[in-house]
Amino acid sequence: NITVNLIATFKMLAGKNNLPLEMKSGQSVLDAFYRVLEMAPVLKPHWLGQDGQPQVFVHVFLNGNDAATLADGMQTKLHDGDCLDFIPPVAGG
Repeated sequence: NITVNLIATFKMLAGKNNLPLEMKSGQSVLDAFYRVLEMAPVLKPHWLGQDGQPQVFVHVFLNGNDAATLADGMQTKLHDGDCLDFIPPVAGG
C-alpha cells in the first residue's frame, strides 16, 4: 500500500487530499499516476496533455524526492509504505 497526497489545487479539484492506493509489486510511479486518474478523473485535463501523456508541470515526489530527479524517473518501482505527493505548478512574484 502507498499513500497519495494531492496538494493545493489538485486537492480542491479532487475533493480529497489523501488517497490510499494498493499497488502490485513491481509497479512504477507512472502506474500510480494513472491509477490516481482512475480514482479522480476530474484531474485528467490538468495532468494529461492532448497526447494522453503526463504534463511535465505536474510535479511528482516519491518519499520527498522529485521523481524527475530519480535514476529511473517515473519508471521508479514502488514499495509498500511509499508516499507520493502530486504538486501543481506554483508561480510567484
